[in-house]
Amino acid sequence: MTTKTMIVMLLGTCLLLFGCDADTKNVDSCGDGFIDPGEECDINVGDTTCASLGYYSQAGLLTCNIDCTFNLSVCTGGKCGDGMIQTGMGEDCDGAEMAGMECLDLGLGMGTLACKDNCHWNTVGCEFSADCGDGQIQPELNEQCDRENLGGETCYTLGYSQGSGALGCSDDCRFEIGLCQSRSDDANLSYLSVNIGHLVPTFSQDVPHYTLTVPQPTESVTVEALAADPWATLAVFPEQPMTLVVGENQVTVTVTAENGANQEYILTIHRLSDPDASPDLGTLVRVPAGTFQRDATATNLSTVSSFVMSHHEVTRDQWTTVTGWLDPSDATHSSGTSDPVQMVNWYHAIAFCNLLSLLEGLTPVYSVSGVDFNSLTYGEIPLVDDVTWNNAIADWLADGYRLPTEMEWMWAAMGADAEHPGAVNTTGYMKFFAGSTGTNDREDYMVFGWGLYETECGSPEDGRTTTARTNPVGSKLPNELGFLDLSGNVSEWIWDVFVDYPVGSVTDYRGPAALGWGRVIRGGDWDGCSDWCSIDHRGDPVTPSTASITVGFRVVRQ
Repeated sequence: MTTKTMIVMLLGTCLLLFGCDADTKNVDSCGDGFIDPGEECDINVGDTTCASLGYYSQAGLLTCNIDCTFNLSVCTGGKCGDGMIQTGMGEDCDGAEMAGMECLDLGLGMGTLACKDNCHWNTVGCEFSADCGDGQIQPELNEQCDRENLGGETCYTLGYSQGSGALGCSDDCRFEIGLCQSRSDDANLSYLSVNIGHLVPTFSQDVPHYTLTVPQPTESVTVEALAADPWATLAVFPEQPMTLVVGENQVTVTVTAENGANQEYILTIHRLSDPDASPDLGTLVRVPAGTFQRDATATNLSTVSSFVMSHHEVTRDQWTTVTGWLDPSDATHSSGTSDPVQMVNWYHAIAFCNLLSLLEGLTPVYSVSGVDFNSLTYGEIPLVDDVTWNNAIADWLADGYRLPTEMEWMWAAMGADAEHPGAVNTTGYMKFFAGSTGTNDREDYMVFGWGLYETECGSPEDGRTTTARTNPVGSKLPNELGFLDLSGNVSEWIWDVFVDYPVGSVTDYRGPAALGWGRVIRGGDWDGCSDWCSIDHRGDPVTPSTASITVGFRVVRQ
């Protein structure tokens, strides 16, 4: 039996019979070359260096003392945790040593400054964070942003205007709002319009209430509006386009500013109940169809289809309202803007008709080569004879406004067949003035006679005007159909070219197709003889470019 075998057997016996005490015994064995618990080193230091022990520099070989502790005499430069601040090694503080600094000294506001275990500032207790600038937002350190990181915020999300500049971030991680603008309180409109007609009064952002009158056949309109502030919101009620009923129709445009302030603009649209009425000229008188004798020859009969004609001559006010142009009238020969417009030539008159048609959503009657009436300016209308405008073409099927034909004017002036409906009127052409019964006074029906003493015209002077000007429309009595000033005040432009009447019966005669050198005017005026106001007086042909203080016009429509 070998010695090794005997030892194993004895050990086994011991374990079986008595058990063995296997507890570790703490034995001070410093110097045995092994690092036991509680020892820093033992003879050798292994891989340990001064740097691994936290020191900033090493002056020689690190060794182990006989008591198994490091010989730190070679470790120099100090270390974090030694209670001394090594600023050269980047320490801000060390333990309780704060170098006399507080949060306020670091630009971090109020609060309590502390020192971290790594000898750098602990700014958790400060108002602002010393970690600002790392690109990460620490809300717990009161950071609002960090460099370009704005946390998804903008001036607008912070309660400022959408029209603001860019939101910024300061060096202390607070929002820079220098380019942010306050939300606007502008709840004004910059534009309000309707696709037909015109607003009364003319739009102004300071005016909240408007009216609009449209013809009875108009079944719908579209209201358009634009807020003055691009960041304001608009609400139009009812939705557009809107269907109209006869009578009043209200539209409310609500503008809400960015800051919540709002303003309402109210538009009341009057849809006329009379299909013959004009929103811009007012009453239009319906003239029935009929037949009349136009001169002393009994067989010279004219048949006229039904039409409507303006109650009175176009006024100065109506001219500016419809055209948007300046009033061309000579104010020294007018009592005011309710007088007939004058100093308008034939070209002006047909242009007015087309503009009125466009304004009321009707089809213009006249076309002139090369002329766009949608954009026509007053300065583009000729003041001298112009072949192109002389060759204006009339679309007689269009529903817009036009000048009356000579036969239409005569038929309306004589009162049509008011006395004998359906009969041929054989005597109306002989009337001394529109509305004459043969016994009533001329001065009650017409403004005439300033420039020529009536004796020069072969008539008494009684009743002639005593002022060298026009009167307001309707200052005299109407004729049988209700028309005002068909005789006197101003002469009126007619469509027809001036030529001799045709012979025999004609229907809806509109003058010759071939152009003559002049156009017809009718009705007489404030400056002329009373004879010139008679139904059958034609005067002389007038060049279409002529503008006079005694000539105006009225309009008709089918």
